Amino acid sequence: MHILQLEQERTALKEKLVGGFSNQAKLIFIYHFFEKTLSTKNKNLIDSYLPEFLPDYLFYLKNYSVYGLPPAVTEQIIPQAEKTEMSDLAKEYQKFPELMSKLKGDVEKLRKILNGEPIETVEQKAFFPLLDEEAIKETGMTIGVLESVTIKIYRAKSESKFIIVPSEKEIEEKISEHIKLSWLIAVSIAKKYIKRIHPHHEVIISFDKRAGFCKGNSLGTALTLSFIEELLKTYNSPIVIKVGDAIAFTGGMNEQEKVTNTSEEIIKQKTELVFFTDILHLAVPKAEETAAIEKLNELKREYPNRDLRAVGIEDLNDLLNRRNLVEIKKINPAIRSARFARKNWAALSVILLFASSISFFILRDIDTNPHSFSADGNKLYIKNKSGKVLWAKDVSIPKHLTESPNFLMSAAKIVDINSDGMNEVVLCRERKTNSGDSLDYSGVRCYNYAGDIIWQYSFGDKIFSERGELNTDYGLIILDTLTINGEKSLFLISSNKTSFSSAIYRINIKNGERLPGTFWCSGHVLSGIIKDVDIDGKAEILAIGYDNGYEDVVFFAYKADTLTKVRPTTENYLIRNFKVSEMKAYLRFPKTDFDNYYAVRTPLIFTSDFSDDEKGEQYHFSVANVRNYSDAALSYEISYGFKDIDVIVDSDFRVQRDTLVAHGELKPPYTDTDEYIDLIKNKILYWKNGKWVKREEIE
Repeated sequence: MHILQLEQERTALKEKLVGGFSNQAKLIFIYHFFEKTLSTKNKNLIDSYLPEFLPDYLFYLKNYSVYGLPPAVTEQIIPQAEKTEMSDLAKEYQKFPELMSKLKGDVEKLRKILNGEPIETVEQKAFFPLLDEEAIKETGMTIGVLESVTIKIYRAKSESKFIIVPSEKEIEEKISEHIKLSWLIAVSIAKKYIKRIHPHHEVIISFDKRAGFCKGNSLGTALTLSFIEELLKTYNSPIVIKVGDAIAFTGGMNEQEKVTNTSEEIIKQKTELVFFTDILHLAVPKAEETAAIEKLNELKREYPNRDLRAVGIEDLNDLLNRRNLVEIKKINPAIRSARFARKNWAALSVILLFASSISFFILRDIDTNPHSFSADGNKLYIKNKSGKVLWAKDVSIPKHLTESPNFLMSAAKIVDINSDGMNEVVLCRERKTNSGDSLDYSGVRCYNYAGDIIWQYSFGDKIFSERGELNTDYGLIILDTLTINGEKSLFLISSNKTSFSSAIYRINIKNGERLPGTFWCSGHVLSGIIKDVDIDGKAEILAIGYDNGYEDVVFFAYKADTLTKVRPTTENYLIRNFKVSEMKAYLRFPKTDFDNYYAVRTPLIFTSDFSDDEKGEQYHFSVANVRNYSDAALSYEISYGFKDIDVIVDSDFRVQRDTLVAHGELKPPYTDTDEYIDLIKNKILYWKNGKWVKREEIE
């Protein structure tokens, strides 16, 4: 393949990876690009094009499911993955063996299903097939997921509200009316078994696979059943209705409780998707039963022992009468009584609390929306608008930094990830307990308003330098959020715990999925700001940290984008296989004679002190001598144009250094003089046109 063609393929792939395709589809896209690249057998091309997509490749490989696709598709992917694993470019991306073992095991299980062999019992949920229509158009393959929902129902004071997780405005608009209709039908069925149902509810509908491409009303049947099941459970009904084992449903539900059609083409595609899963019964609209059976027979020519049956359903009553699909049974009175007692005690506690509180405390206690947080050195407390603690997590935040806003914001962020009016909490520096031992969790987690995990992410990229390969033991802090190409991103900073590498990168704030765009540094990055410094509509990232190649404190700024690139450094420490970034600004702050006297490699940066002084139009940070960090500091103030720098000498720094000068340990001038300030300024270096220059050379 010609390099121009390969470049076109690369551009097209990048666009697909930021699109709304499923994980399966994205992995298949990367697979085909890798095949074309590897087929050139041109090492220079392979070394140029593959590294950019290796993080995405690994991510989608981790999250890939063999189910819903013929096993032959995965059996093509596995050899390429193993080949990629053995290459010099990818051998540092660990967990390939575990991934390969899992994929091979899943393919083996899928083949057992297709051969009619017995497998483990499938979870009792109302599954429904979702088609990735854009991927089908792109590839000609039937691609999608077997989805299900988890329903939570709470009483509400006024109108009923439906919260969809993950929240996508486009999806909500397409399915909101069908959700409301399914809810009304479910309530009408539940009223047959429940004497009194509260008029208003808050209903949380969580898509378990978080597919994000649900369209139309074909989930109506499954959703109605899920609503009925949870309503009866919520109201402690004497009757329970549960979906049977390994059942999937497709088809909508209209006002007359009739199962509505999709189309013959779609029902065949959904039958094919379900065929390559562990589902045993597929309930379809009665009018489309023939088309489903026709597709089923076609697929069984290759796999005659596959035990999947298509069942035509006319309406909800027909469905509820099918004991091979739905279980209806009375609940054990003892179990029901225990549930009733628990609920009464909870209600009594609430009533007593309300009775003993004035209206302020009533409002405070019913507000479950996270608004702020605080820390005490061991725990981080999430509070509502009135300051009431909603829940807490164990964290590793030094007690002396619990009053530092900058430091706390690097550990936690409260943000409405899906614009539904209810805030979520993104949290790192978290500790978890395992068998009584306190262990650091070096990733980031997103919690809902109740403190339940929505998603979590851990950074584990492997990279190379002239000094060798670096491990993947990284710590992580939060930078900020930024919308790129219409997609809200959470920017994070990960620094290697035992080596020098660090990365600034982004994930999708809605689902924790890694997104393109990583900036590698040869030295730890300690704090940062996201800001459009030149008012051109494109944000920059400004940060402070270290450069291990130069052994200096550095301040730098670059354009936030979707590329993978590295910060310039010395040849020995340069991170390989990525483009060296253009820098909006890059400044080095060499050690002072005071630092050299104590033989410190680099000064200590106050991570909580980095700030943007908008009034003074300057950026501020402070450093201290690592052996006298409590009382000997210098501060730097960098102008908005990144050229002019003021040096502020702390009084204790002056006293300690001047003492050394007076005793002949350090050379004059004394510290609190223009001469000494100029000496410091003259050592500051600026990156310009690929080399380091002094202030007078940057005009």
